[in-house]
Amino acid sequence: MEEAPTKTTVAVIGLGGMGIAAVKNLVEEGFQVTGFERNAYCGGLWHFTEDKTTLSILECKLMCYTDFPFPKDTPTHCSAKDVEKYIESYVERFQLAPHFRLNTSVTHISENEETGRWKVDIDGAPSEYFDKVVMATGPHVKPTTFHLDGQELFAGEVMHSQQFKRASDYAGKRVIVSGLGNTSADIANELVGVASEVYLSHSRGAHVLPRDLKGVPATSVLTHRLIRLQSTIDWLLPGLRDVISGRVLRGITRAVFGDLDPAWRLDDAPPATVTNPIINDLLIPNLRAGRLASVAGILRITSADTVELTDGSTVRADIIVCCVGYENSYCHVLDSRIDPTRYADPAWDAAPGARGRPLPRLYRNVFSLDRPDTLAFVGCAWFATGALTVADLTSMCIAQVWRGRSRLPPAREMERWMDAQAAYVAGLARRATIVPATVDMRAWLAWADETAGLGVERRVGRWFGSACWAFWWREHRLYNMIDRGVLTSAVWRLFEEGKRKAWDGARAEVERLNEKHEANLARYRERQAKS
Repeated sequence: MEEAPTKTTVAVIGLGGMGIAAVKNLVEEGFQVTGFERNAYCGGLWHFTEDKTTLSILECKLMCYTDFPFPKDTPTHCSAKDVEKYIESYVERFQLAPHFRLNTSVTHISENEETGRWKVDIDGAPSEYFDKVVMATGPHVKPTTFHLDGQELFAGEVMHSQQFKRASDYAGKRVIVSGLGNTSADIANELVGVASEVYLSHSRGAHVLPRDLKGVPATSVLTHRLIRLQSTIDWLLPGLRDVISGRVLRGITRAVFGDLDPAWRLDDAPPATVTNPIINDLLIPNLRAGRLASVAGILRITSADTVELTDGSTVRADIIVCCVGYENSYCHVLDSRIDPTRYADPAWDAAPGARGRPLPRLYRNVFSLDRPDTLAFVGCAWFATGALTVADLTSMCIAQVWRGRSRLPPAREMERWMDAQAAYVAGLARRATIVPATVDMRAWLAWADETAGLGVERRVGRWFGSACWAFWWREHRLYNMIDRGVLTSAVWRLFEEGKRKAWDGARAEVERLNEKHEANLARYRERQAKS
Protein backbone atom coordinates (compact mmCIF):
# COMPACT_ATOMS: atom_id res chain seq x y z
CA MET A 1 0.00 0.00 0.00
CA GLU A 2 1.51 3.32 -1.07
CA GLU A 3 2.33 5.92 1.54
CA ALA A 4 0.32 9.12 1.89
CA PRO A 5 2.36 12.32 1.73
CA THR A 6 3.74 12.83 5.21
CA LYS A 7 2.97 16.54 5.06
CA THR A 8 -0.77 16.01 4.53
CA THR A 9 -2.04 17.23 7.88
CA VAL A 10 -5.55 16.66 9.21
CA ALA A 11 -7.25 18.22 12.23
CA VAL A 12 -10.00 16.13 13.83
CA ILE A 13 -12.26 18.32 15.97
CA GLY A 14 -13.78 16.35 18.85
CA LEU A 15 -12.52 13.13 20.42
CA GLY A 16 -15.68 11.35 21.42
CA GLY A 17 -16.17 7.81 20.18
CA MET A 18 -16.66 9.16 16.64
CA GLY A 19 -13.61 11.41 16.50
CA ILE A 20 -11.39 8.66 17.86
CA ALA A 21 -12.42 6.40 14.96
CA ALA A 22 -11.60 9.20 12.52
CA VAL A 23 -8.13 9.64 14.00
CA LYS A 24 -7.47 5.90 13.82
CA ASN A 25 -8.56 5.43 10.21
CA LEU A 26 -6.73 8.52 8.95
CA VAL A 27 -3.53 7.59 10.78
CA GLU A 28 -3.81 4.10 9.32
CA GLU A 29 -3.73 5.65 5.84
CA GLY A 30 -0.60 7.65 6.54
CA PHE A 31 -2.04 11.09 7.27
CA GLN A 32 -0.48 13.31 9.91
CA VAL A 33 -3.40 13.68 12.30
CA THR A 34 -4.03 15.87 15.32
CA GLY A 35 -7.21 15.38 17.33
CA PHE A 36 -8.52 18.26 19.43
CA GLU A 37 -10.70 17.78 22.51
CA ARG A 38 -11.83 20.51 24.91
CA ASN A 39 -12.25 18.09 27.82
CA ALA A 40 -9.47 16.47 29.84
CA TYR A 41 -10.63 13.07 28.62
CA CYS A 42 -11.66 11.43 25.37
CA GLY A 43 -14.79 9.35 24.80
CA GLY A 44 -17.35 12.15 24.90
CA LEU A 45 -20.75 11.20 26.29
CA TRP A 46 -19.51 7.71 27.15
CA HIS A 47 -17.10 9.12 29.73
CA PHE A 48 -18.35 7.54 32.95
CA THR A 49 -19.45 9.56 35.95
CA GLU A 50 -21.30 8.32 39.01
CA ASP A 51 -24.46 10.19 38.04
CA LYS A 52 -24.84 8.23 34.80
CA THR A 53 -26.82 5.02 34.60
CA THR A 54 -26.81 4.75 30.81
CA LEU A 55 -27.29 1.30 29.29
CA SER A 56 -26.82 0.76 25.59
CA ILE A 57 -30.00 -0.20 23.76
CA LEU A 58 -27.99 -2.01 21.08
CA GLU A 59 -26.04 -5.15 21.77
CA CYS A 60 -22.25 -4.94 21.85
CA LYS A 61 -21.69 -6.69 18.54
CA LEU A 62 -23.77 -4.04 16.78
CA MET A 63 -22.22 -0.95 18.35
CA CYS A 64 -18.49 -1.67 18.34
CA TYR A 65 -15.67 -0.60 16.05
CA THR A 66 -15.22 -2.88 13.06
CA ASP A 67 -11.81 -4.30 13.98
CA PHE A 68 -11.97 -4.20 17.76
CA PRO A 69 -14.73 -6.21 19.48
CA PHE A 70 -15.82 -5.76 23.06
CA PRO A 71 -14.22 -8.19 25.52
CA LYS A 72 -16.01 -11.54 25.48
CA ASP A 73 -17.25 -11.15 29.06
CA THR A 74 -18.94 -7.78 28.40
CA PRO A 75 -22.70 -7.84 29.11
CA THR A 76 -24.83 -7.86 25.98
CA HIS A 77 -26.32 -4.48 26.86
CA CYS A 78 -23.37 -2.80 28.47
CA SER A 79 -23.13 0.25 30.70
CA ALA A 80 -21.46 3.61 30.13
CA LYS A 81 -18.55 2.36 32.23
CA ASP A 82 -18.13 -0.68 29.98
CA VAL A 83 -18.12 1.51 26.87
CA GLU A 84 -15.65 3.93 28.43
CA LYS A 85 -13.24 1.06 29.20
CA TYR A 86 -13.74 -0.27 25.69
CA ILE A 87 -12.91 3.09 24.06
CA GLU A 88 -9.84 3.52 26.27
CA SER A 89 -8.66 0.04 25.23
CA TYR A 90 -9.20 0.97 21.57
CA VAL A 91 -7.05 4.08 21.99
CA GLU A 92 -4.32 2.01 23.65
CA ARG A 93 -4.49 -0.85 21.12
CA PHE A 94 -3.96 1.45 18.13
CA GLN A 95 -1.61 3.85 19.98
CA LEU A 96 -3.76 6.89 19.28
CA ALA A 97 -3.00 8.97 22.39
CA PRO A 98 0.10 10.67 20.85
CA HIS A 99 -2.24 12.18 18.26
CA PHE A 100 -4.57 13.69 20.88
CA ARG A 101 -4.57 17.22 22.27
CA LEU A 102 -6.82 17.17 25.32
CA ASN A 103 -7.85 20.25 27.31
CA THR A 104 -7.69 22.19 24.04
CA SER A 105 -10.66 24.28 22.90
CA VAL A 106 -10.95 25.11 19.22
CA THR A 107 -12.68 28.47 18.96
CA HIS A 108 -12.86 29.03 15.21
CA ILE A 109 -12.05 27.30 11.92
CA SER A 110 -11.68 29.23 8.68
CA GLU A 111 -10.17 28.71 5.26
CA ASN A 112 -7.18 30.67 4.02
CA GLU A 113 -8.35 31.51 0.53
CA GLU A 114 -4.82 32.04 -0.79
CA THR A 115 -3.35 28.72 0.34
CA GLY A 116 -6.51 26.61 0.67
CA ARG A 117 -5.34 25.49 4.13
CA TRP A 118 -7.47 25.60 7.25
CA LYS A 119 -6.74 27.95 10.11
CA VAL A 120 -7.64 26.45 13.48
CA ASP A 121 -7.89 29.02 16.25
CA ILE A 122 -7.20 27.64 19.72
CA ASP A 123 -8.19 29.20 23.02
CA GLY A 124 -5.10 30.52 24.81
CA ALA A 125 -2.64 29.34 22.14
CA PRO A 126 -1.42 30.37 18.67
CA SER A 127 -3.50 29.34 15.67
CA GLU A 128 -2.43 26.24 13.73
CA TYR A 129 -2.82 25.37 10.05
CA PHE A 130 -3.95 22.09 8.48
CA ASP A 131 -4.51 20.74 4.99
CA LYS A 132 -7.79 19.06 5.88
CA VAL A 133 -10.36 19.12 8.68
CA VAL A 134 -12.77 16.49 10.01
CA MET A 135 -15.59 17.79 12.20
CA ALA A 136 -16.38 15.07 14.74
CA THR A 137 -18.12 17.04 17.45
CA GLY A 138 -20.95 14.50 17.28
CA PRO A 139 -24.73 14.77 17.08
CA HIS A 140 -25.19 15.60 20.79
CA VAL A 141 -23.18 18.80 20.97
CA LYS A 142 -26.21 21.08 21.33
CA PRO A 143 -29.47 20.23 23.11
CA THR A 144 -32.50 21.19 21.04
CA THR A 145 -33.97 24.43 22.35
CA PHE A 146 -37.58 24.45 23.52
CA HIS A 147 -40.09 26.64 25.33
CA LEU A 148 -43.40 25.55 26.81
CA ASP A 149 -46.37 27.86 26.51
CA GLY A 150 -46.81 29.53 29.89
CA GLN A 151 -43.42 28.33 31.14
CA GLU A 152 -42.82 31.60 32.98
CA LEU A 153 -45.73 30.74 35.30
CA PHE A 154 -44.16 27.49 36.49
CA ALA A 155 -42.67 27.55 39.98
CA GLY A 156 -40.77 24.31 39.53
CA GLU A 157 -37.95 23.37 37.17
CA VAL A 158 -38.28 22.79 33.43
CA MET A 159 -35.19 21.02 32.07
CA HIS A 160 -33.76 19.33 29.01
CA SER A 161 -33.14 15.61 29.51
CA GLN A 162 -29.40 16.29 29.28
CA GLN A 163 -29.64 17.98 32.69
CA PHE A 164 -31.18 14.91 34.33
CA LYS A 165 -28.50 13.12 36.37
CA ARG A 166 -29.71 11.20 39.43
CA ALA A 167 -33.28 10.11 40.12
CA SER A 168 -32.62 10.59 43.85
CA ASP A 169 -32.50 14.35 43.26
CA TYR A 170 -36.27 14.25 42.65
CA ALA A 171 -37.37 12.18 45.62
CA GLY A 172 -40.94 12.96 46.60
CA LYS A 173 -41.46 15.24 43.59
CA ARG A 174 -44.21 15.11 40.99
CA VAL A 175 -42.41 14.71 37.67
CA ILE A 176 -43.62 14.92 34.07
CA VAL A 177 -41.30 13.30 31.54
CA SER A 178 -42.24 14.74 28.16
CA GLY A 179 -41.59 12.71 25.01
CA LEU A 180 -41.71 9.04 24.11
CA GLY A 181 -38.43 7.40 23.21
CA ASN A 182 -35.59 5.44 24.74
CA THR A 183 -34.33 8.38 26.79
CA SER A 184 -37.73 9.29 28.23
CA ALA A 185 -38.53 5.65 29.00
CA ASP A 186 -35.24 5.24 30.87
CA ILE A 187 -35.74 8.44 32.88
CA ALA A 188 -39.35 7.61 33.75
CA ASN A 189 -38.41 4.13 34.92
CA GLU A 190 -35.56 5.48 37.04
CA LEU A 191 -38.00 7.83 38.78
CA VAL A 192 -40.45 5.04 39.66
CA GLY A 193 -40.32 4.43 43.40
CA VAL A 194 -38.38 7.66 43.95
CA ALA A 195 -40.65 10.48 42.77
CA SER A 196 -44.09 10.69 44.35
CA GLU A 197 -45.77 10.70 40.91
CA VAL A 198 -44.34 10.03 37.46
CA TYR A 199 -46.16 11.00 34.27
CA LEU A 200 -44.97 10.00 30.82
CA SER A 201 -46.41 12.67 28.53
CA HIS A 202 -46.57 11.99 24.80
CA SER A 203 -48.58 12.83 21.70
CA ARG A 204 -47.84 9.67 19.71
CA GLY A 205 -47.33 5.98 20.32
CA ALA A 206 -44.24 3.80 20.08
CA HIS A 207 -43.16 0.24 19.50
CA VAL A 208 -41.81 -1.19 22.77
CA LEU A 209 -39.55 -4.22 22.54
CA PRO A 210 -37.75 -6.27 25.19
CA ARG A 211 -33.98 -6.32 25.33
CA ASP A 212 -34.03 -10.08 24.79
CA LEU A 213 -36.33 -12.24 22.71
CA LYS A 214 -36.25 -16.04 22.69
CA GLY A 215 -32.95 -16.08 24.51
CA VAL A 216 -31.17 -13.61 22.22
CA PRO A 217 -31.16 -9.80 21.94
CA ALA A 218 -34.26 -8.48 20.18
CA THR A 219 -32.07 -6.47 17.82
CA SER A 220 -30.77 -9.76 16.40
CA VAL A 221 -33.69 -9.71 13.95
CA LEU A 222 -31.74 -7.14 11.92
CA THR A 223 -29.73 -8.98 9.26
CA HIS A 224 -28.17 -8.15 5.89
CA ARG A 225 -30.91 -10.14 4.18
CA LEU A 226 -33.64 -8.20 6.00
CA ILE A 227 -32.05 -4.87 5.06
CA ARG A 228 -31.89 -5.96 1.43
CA LEU A 229 -35.45 -7.29 1.48
CA GLN A 230 -36.79 -4.07 2.99
CA SER A 231 -35.06 -2.05 0.29
CA THR A 232 -36.57 -4.25 -2.42
CA ILE A 233 -40.07 -3.91 -0.95
CA ASP A 234 -39.67 -0.13 -0.80
CA TRP A 235 -38.69 -0.10 -4.45
CA LEU A 236 -41.56 -2.31 -5.60
CA LEU A 237 -44.33 -1.29 -3.19
CA PRO A 238 -43.53 1.92 -1.27
CA GLY A 239 -45.18 1.96 2.13
CA LEU A 240 -45.69 -1.80 2.38
CA ARG A 241 -42.58 -2.23 4.51
CA ASP A 242 -44.02 0.05 7.20
CA VAL A 243 -47.24 -1.99 7.31
CA ILE A 244 -45.41 -5.30 7.57
CA SER A 245 -42.82 -4.15 10.11
CA GLY A 246 -45.55 -2.51 12.21
CA ARG A 247 -47.49 -5.76 12.46
CA VAL A 248 -44.34 -7.75 13.27
CA LEU A 249 -43.24 -5.33 15.99
CA ARG A 250 -46.70 -5.17 17.57
CA GLY A 251 -46.79 -8.96 17.54
CA ILE A 252 -43.46 -9.13 19.38
CA THR A 253 -44.61 -6.59 21.95
CA ARG A 254 -47.82 -8.50 22.72
CA ALA A 255 -46.08 -11.87 22.76
CA VAL A 256 -43.68 -10.65 25.46
CA PHE A 257 -45.70 -8.11 27.45
CA GLY A 258 -49.29 -9.19 26.78
CA ASP A 259 -52.13 -7.00 25.53
CA LEU A 260 -51.58 -3.27 25.76
CA ASP A 261 -54.05 -1.04 27.57
CA PRO A 262 -55.51 1.43 25.02
CA ALA A 263 -55.24 4.10 27.71
CA TRP A 264 -51.45 4.01 27.31
CA ARG A 265 -51.86 5.14 23.65
CA LEU A 266 -48.87 3.15 22.45
CA ASP A 267 -50.53 1.69 19.35
CA ASP A 268 -50.31 4.87 17.30
CA ALA A 269 -46.62 4.27 16.65
CA PRO A 270 -44.58 5.81 13.82
CA PRO A 271 -42.95 3.28 11.48
CA ALA A 272 -39.61 1.85 12.56
CA THR A 273 -38.15 3.49 9.44
CA VAL A 274 -38.92 6.86 11.03
CA THR A 275 -38.34 6.38 14.75
CA ASN A 276 -36.41 3.76 16.67
CA PRO A 277 -38.47 1.33 18.77
CA ILE A 278 -38.11 1.67 22.53
CA ILE A 279 -35.93 -1.14 23.87
CA ASN A 280 -37.01 -1.45 27.48
CA ASP A 281 -38.06 -4.27 29.80
CA LEU A 282 -39.63 -2.12 32.53
CA LEU A 283 -41.81 0.43 30.76
CA ILE A 284 -44.92 -1.70 30.16
CA PRO A 285 -44.75 -3.52 33.53
CA ASN A 286 -44.54 -0.13 35.28
CA LEU A 287 -47.49 1.20 33.27
CA ARG A 288 -49.53 -1.92 34.01
CA ALA A 289 -48.78 -1.73 37.74
CA GLY A 290 -49.74 1.96 37.90
CA ARG A 291 -46.27 3.00 39.02
CA LEU A 292 -46.06 5.17 35.94
CA ALA A 293 -48.91 7.05 34.24
CA SER A 294 -49.20 7.58 30.50
CA VAL A 295 -50.76 10.97 29.74
CA ALA A 296 -51.34 13.16 26.70
CA GLY A 297 -48.82 15.67 25.40
CA ILE A 298 -48.25 19.00 27.11
CA LEU A 299 -50.37 21.85 25.75
CA ARG A 300 -49.40 24.63 28.14
CA ILE A 301 -48.58 25.52 31.73
CA THR A 302 -51.47 27.28 33.44
CA SER A 303 -50.15 27.99 36.95
CA ALA A 304 -47.21 27.52 39.30
CA ASP A 305 -47.76 23.76 39.46
CA THR A 306 -50.46 22.91 36.90
CA VAL A 307 -49.97 21.65 33.36
CA GLU A 308 -52.76 21.37 30.81
CA LEU A 309 -52.54 18.46 28.39
CA THR A 310 -53.70 18.21 24.79
CA ASP A 311 -56.74 16.11 25.76
CA GLY A 312 -58.00 18.87 28.07
CA SER A 313 -57.00 17.20 31.32
CA THR A 314 -54.54 18.70 33.81
CA VAL A 315 -51.81 17.31 36.06
CA ARG A 316 -49.88 18.93 38.87
CA ALA A 317 -46.11 18.82 38.75
CA ASP A 318 -42.94 20.09 40.40
CA ILE A 319 -40.50 19.07 37.63
CA ILE A 320 -40.83 18.80 33.86
CA VAL A 321 -38.14 16.89 31.98
CA CYS A 322 -38.30 17.55 28.21
CA CYS A 323 -36.79 14.82 26.04
CA VAL A 324 -36.52 16.81 22.83
CA GLY A 325 -33.20 15.53 21.55
CA TYR A 326 -30.14 17.24 20.15
CA GLU A 327 -28.97 18.88 16.96
CA ASN A 328 -25.78 19.10 14.93
CA SER A 329 -24.40 22.58 15.40
CA TYR A 330 -21.25 24.04 13.87
CA CYS A 331 -22.00 27.78 13.94
CA HIS A 332 -20.01 28.14 17.17
CA VAL A 333 -16.76 27.09 15.49
CA LEU A 334 -17.01 26.92 11.67
CA ASP A 335 -16.76 29.98 9.47
CA SER A 336 -20.31 30.77 8.39
CA ARG A 337 -19.34 30.59 4.72
CA ILE A 338 -18.70 26.84 4.94
CA ASP A 339 -21.14 25.87 7.72
CA PRO A 340 -23.34 23.08 6.23
CA THR A 341 -26.25 24.12 8.46
CA ARG A 342 -26.41 27.66 7.02
CA TYR A 343 -29.01 26.72 4.41
CA ALA A 344 -32.76 26.90 4.85
CA ASP A 345 -34.85 24.06 3.45
CA PRO A 346 -38.54 25.07 3.29
CA ALA A 347 -39.91 21.51 3.19
CA TRP A 348 -37.77 20.36 6.12
CA ASP A 349 -38.30 23.53 8.15
CA ALA A 350 -42.10 23.23 7.75
CA ALA A 351 -42.24 19.56 8.80
CA PRO A 352 -43.46 19.05 12.41
CA GLY A 353 -40.76 16.47 13.05
CA ALA A 354 -37.98 18.95 12.25
CA ARG A 355 -38.60 20.82 15.52
CA GLY A 356 -36.64 23.83 14.32
CA ARG A 357 -33.39 21.89 13.95
CA PRO A 358 -31.10 22.68 11.01
CA LEU A 359 -30.54 20.16 8.21
CA PRO A 360 -26.84 19.93 7.29
CA ARG A 361 -26.23 19.86 3.52
CA LEU A 362 -23.50 17.27 3.00
CA TYR A 363 -22.87 14.68 0.31
CA ARG A 364 -23.87 11.31 1.76
CA ASN A 365 -24.13 13.24 5.05
CA VAL A 366 -20.32 13.15 5.16
CA PHE A 367 -18.54 15.49 2.70
CA SER A 368 -18.81 19.27 2.57
CA LEU A 369 -20.47 20.43 -0.64
CA ASP A 370 -18.27 23.52 -0.52
CA ARG A 371 -14.88 21.85 0.09
CA PRO A 372 -15.29 18.05 -0.26
CA ASP A 373 -11.56 17.51 -0.80
CA THR A 374 -10.59 19.06 2.51
CA LEU A 375 -13.63 19.20 4.84
CA ALA A 376 -15.71 16.25 6.07
CA PHE A 377 -18.05 15.41 8.92
CA VAL A 378 -18.47 12.38 11.18
CA GLY A 379 -21.74 12.07 13.08
CA CYS A 380 -24.16 13.39 10.46
CA ALA A 381 -25.19 9.98 9.09
CA TRP A 382 -27.59 7.90 11.17
CA PHE A 383 -29.44 4.61 10.77
CA ALA A 384 -30.33 1.66 12.98
CA THR A 385 -26.94 0.49 14.16
CA GLY A 386 -24.31 1.62 16.65
CA ALA A 387 -22.83 5.12 16.43
CA LEU A 388 -19.29 3.77 16.78
CA THR A 389 -19.78 1.47 13.81
CA VAL A 390 -21.21 4.22 11.60
CA ALA A 391 -18.36 6.54 12.62
CA ASP A 392 -15.83 3.84 11.74
CA LEU A 393 -17.38 3.28 8.31
CA THR A 394 -17.70 7.04 7.71
CA SER A 395 -14.08 7.77 8.51
CA MET A 396 -12.92 4.86 6.36
CA CYS A 397 -14.75 6.51 3.45
CA ILE A 398 -13.15 9.88 4.21
CA ALA A 399 -9.69 8.34 4.37
CA GLN A 400 -10.08 6.51 1.06
CA VAL A 401 -11.45 9.54 -0.79
CA TRP A 402 -8.69 11.80 0.54
CA ARG A 403 -6.06 9.16 -0.30
CA GLY A 404 -7.30 9.20 -3.87
CA ARG A 405 -8.37 5.57 -4.01
CA SER A 406 -12.04 6.50 -4.27
CA ARG A 407 -13.57 9.45 -6.06
CA LEU A 408 -16.52 11.66 -5.38
CA PRO A 409 -18.96 12.48 -8.18
CA PRO A 410 -19.04 15.95 -9.81
CA ALA A 411 -20.34 18.84 -7.71
CA ARG A 412 -23.64 18.99 -9.58
CA GLU A 413 -24.34 15.31 -8.87
CA MET A 414 -23.52 15.75 -5.18
CA GLU A 415 -25.95 18.67 -5.02
CA ARG A 416 -28.66 16.55 -6.64
CA TRP A 417 -28.08 13.79 -4.10
CA MET A 418 -28.49 16.30 -1.26
CA ASP A 419 -31.69 17.67 -2.79
CA ALA A 420 -33.11 14.13 -2.88
CA GLN A 421 -31.90 13.50 0.68
CA ALA A 422 -33.57 16.70 1.92
CA ALA A 423 -36.86 15.63 0.31
CA TYR A 424 -36.49 12.17 1.87
CA VAL A 425 -36.02 13.37 5.46
CA ALA A 426 -38.66 16.09 5.08
CA GLY A 427 -41.13 13.39 4.07
CA LEU A 428 -40.24 11.36 7.15
CA ALA A 429 -40.44 14.43 9.39
CA ARG A 430 -44.00 15.07 8.26
CA ARG A 431 -44.95 11.81 10.00
CA ALA A 432 -42.87 11.94 13.18
CA THR A 433 -39.93 13.58 14.91
CA ILE A 434 -36.77 12.23 13.33
CA VAL A 435 -33.03 12.68 13.52
CA PRO A 436 -31.94 15.11 10.76
CA ALA A 437 -28.98 12.80 10.06
CA THR A 438 -31.28 9.93 9.02
CA VAL A 439 -30.18 8.22 5.80
CA ASP A 440 -31.52 5.24 3.89
CA MET A 441 -29.59 2.38 5.50
CA ARG A 442 -29.33 0.12 2.48
CA ALA A 443 -28.32 2.88 0.05
CA TRP A 444 -25.80 4.42 2.42
CA LEU A 445 -24.14 1.09 3.22
CA ALA A 446 -23.88 0.26 -0.49
CA TRP A 447 -22.14 3.60 -1.08
CA ALA A 448 -19.81 3.11 1.90
CA ASP A 449 -19.01 -0.42 0.74
CA GLU A 450 -17.78 0.87 -2.61
CA THR A 451 -16.08 4.00 -1.25
CA ALA A 452 -14.21 2.39 1.65
CA GLY A 453 -13.58 -0.88 -0.21
CA LEU A 454 -15.42 -3.20 2.18
CA GLY A 455 -16.18 -5.94 -0.35
CA VAL A 456 -19.38 -7.14 1.34
CA GLU A 457 -21.84 -5.77 -1.20
CA ARG A 458 -20.57 -7.66 -4.23
CA ARG A 459 -20.24 -10.93 -2.30
CA VAL A 460 -23.48 -10.90 -0.32
CA GLY A 461 -25.40 -7.70 -0.95
CA ARG A 462 -26.99 -8.49 -4.31
CA TRP A 463 -29.76 -10.88 -5.23
CA PHE A 464 -27.95 -11.74 -8.45
CA GLY A 465 -24.33 -11.57 -9.56
CA SER A 466 -21.50 -13.91 -10.39
CA ALA A 467 -19.40 -12.76 -7.42
CA CYS A 468 -22.27 -13.56 -5.03
CA TRP A 469 -22.82 -17.01 -6.50
CA ALA A 470 -19.08 -17.75 -6.49
CA PHE A 471 -18.72 -16.69 -2.85
CA TRP A 472 -21.80 -18.70 -1.89
CA TRP A 473 -20.32 -21.78 -3.60
CA ARG A 474 -16.88 -21.47 -2.02
CA GLU A 475 -17.89 -20.18 1.42
CA HIS A 476 -21.45 -21.37 1.93
CA ARG A 477 -21.30 -21.30 5.73
CA LEU A 478 -19.70 -17.87 5.95
CA TYR A 479 -22.09 -16.54 3.30
CA ASN A 480 -25.07 -17.59 5.41
CA MET A 481 -23.55 -16.08 8.55
CA ILE A 482 -23.14 -12.72 6.81
CA ASP A 483 -26.47 -12.84 5.00
CA ARG A 484 -28.82 -14.33 7.60
CA GLY A 485 -26.73 -14.33 10.75
CA VAL A 486 -26.08 -11.66 13.34
CA LEU A 487 -25.26 -8.24 11.96
CA THR A 488 -21.84 -7.87 13.53
CA SER A 489 -19.50 -4.94 12.91
CA ALA A 490 -16.62 -7.30 12.11
CA VAL A 491 -18.26 -8.13 8.76
CA TRP A 492 -17.00 -4.80 7.41
CA ARG A 493 -13.38 -5.87 7.94
CA LEU A 494 -13.58 -9.35 6.40
CA PHE A 495 -12.35 -8.75 2.88
CA GLU A 496 -9.23 -7.20 1.37
CA GLU A 497 -10.15 -4.98 -1.56
CA GLY A 498 -7.02 -2.84 -1.88
CA LYS A 499 -8.51 0.08 0.03
CA ARG A 500 -9.17 0.11 3.77
CA LYS A 501 -7.23 -2.37 5.88
CA ALA A 502 -8.88 -5.73 6.54
CA TRP A 503 -8.69 -7.35 9.99
CA ASP A 504 -7.17 -10.80 10.35
CA GLY A 505 -9.49 -11.63 13.24
CA ALA A 506 -12.71 -10.66 11.47
CA ARG A 507 -13.67 -14.14 10.30
CA ALA A 508 -13.13 -15.72 13.70
CA GLU A 509 -15.23 -12.97 15.32
CA VAL A 510 -18.09 -13.39 12.85
CA GLU A 511 -18.07 -17.16 13.40
CA ARG A 512 -17.84 -16.81 17.20
CA LEU A 513 -20.80 -14.46 17.44
CA ASN A 514 -22.96 -16.53 15.12
CA GLU A 515 -22.15 -19.72 17.00
CA LYS A 516 -22.93 -18.00 20.30
CA HIS A 517 -26.22 -16.77 18.85
CA GLU A 518 -27.20 -20.26 17.72
CA ALA A 519 -26.22 -21.75 21.09
CA ASN A 520 -28.41 -19.21 22.91
CA LEU A 521 -31.36 -20.03 20.65
CA ALA A 522 -30.83 -23.75 21.26
CA ARG A 523 -30.81 -23.28 25.03
CA TYR A 524 -34.01 -21.25 24.81
CA ARG A 525 -35.74 -23.97 22.76
CA GLU A 526 -34.58 -26.58 25.25
CA ARG A 527 -35.98 -24.60 28.18
CA GLN A 528 -39.25 -24.12 26.32
CA ALA A 529 -39.51 -27.84 25.59
CA LYS A 530 -38.97 -28.71 29.25
CA SER A 531 -41.55 -26.19 30.42
